[in-house]
Amino acid sequence: MRTLFSNRYLDAFAKSIFLFGMIHIIILIILAFRDGQGVLNIFAILGIHSFVPGLGDGLASFILSYCVALAVYSLVFLYLTNGTREGRANPDNA
Repeated sequence: MRTLFSNRYLDAFAKSIFLFGMIHIIILIILAFRDGQGVLNIFAILGIHSFVPGLGDGLASFILSYCVALAVYSLVFLYLTNGTREGRANPDNA
């Protein structure tokens, strides 16, 4: 697996957090089959619905939560990744 941080302790911590997050999402997907799609609402997962009551309820909120998640993913992809695209040569290496 690729190293995320040069500090070994920080790298292990970041990878542990990622692993716990993946396990959490897998458990929520399993619960969604039993309890409905509401448990997969991003606002409910993050606990934001505690600050804004009703934000974690309903289909419109569910769709909005994934629109926000897609927007955050897009921002991370555009600004926090190294900028190289698969299949394109890196101009710095030419």
